[in-house]
Amino acid sequence: MTTMLKRMRMRRIAGDERGVAAIEFALISTMAFMLLSGAVDLIQMITVQRDLNRITAEAAQVLAACPPSSDCRTEFPLSLNSRRASISPQLMDAQISAATFVRKNDKIDDMAGTMTYLPADMNTIALAMLANGDSGVAVLATYTHKPIILGFAQSWGFSTKDFRAFSVNLRGRQS
Repeated sequence: MTTMLKRMRMRRIAGDERGVAAIEFALISTMAFMLLSGAVDLIQMITVQRDLNRITAEAAQVLAACPPSSDCRTEFPLSLNSRRASISPQLMDAQISAATFVRKNDKIDDMAGTMTYLPADMNTIALAMLANGDSGVAVLATYTHKPIILGFAQSWGFSTKDFRAFSVNLRGRQS
């Protein structure tokens, strides 16, 4: 009789499905949360790169339009940093540098602004774009993106990502 009772209890326990839904929800919701946070981070990273590209292109156009006789060449990079909150409120940690320069004797010279030199890739583009005697402008923006849930992302091997955008424009052609 005791063996029969044990078998009946085992059948009841084996057939009991009261906690199955909770376990399924826990497993599925964890995966769904990971996918959702990954998608949100990916969208944020695409938005950051787009905004950096937009900021550098527009700032380079404004700086290139400055008249040669004005102080715009030195004042604009400083005013750009002071107006960053209204230009890109979501990128307050972005570093924005700008400079005007002249190509002399096949090298970039006479730099003014917040940059003291052009990085190699920007320098190459400037040399390819300008003839000797031409003046140009360069704007560089960098930003370090941190995932939404940094601790969660780091445990899965993701970490911060550095974004960089630049624009080099012709300012004036030698006559």
